Amino acid sequence: MKHDEIVKQIFDAIRRMNELREPQEQLVCAEETALFGPGGSLDSLGLVSLILDVEEEVNAKMGTHLILADERAVSLKRNPFRDVRSLADYVVARLEEGGACTTDLSS
Repeated sequence: MKHDEIVKQIFDAIRRMNELREPQEQLVCAEETALFGPGGSLDSLGLVSLILDVEEEVNAKMGTHLILADERAVSLKRNPFRDVRSLADYVVARLEEGGACTTDLSS
């Protein structure tokens, strides 16, 4: 999956999240949108919800079992959940390194 495809999946997750948020709390669908940490719009529960939604979408599309919120994410020097761009980069990197188990659909 390419970076642009992942960004689209994240934007779709943000749109779904925005349906439940007050108008003044809406997240903008832009790669620069701060998600978590300094200047971020999400609390920890909101971040977990977004990450789970992104995982679900990516796994459904790719036939994988990708888990983004794990010890690997926590151990990184730069938070991969700080903004949309960093989250997309992190998803792409995990998919490229084989950090997601592929489901064998032929069995």
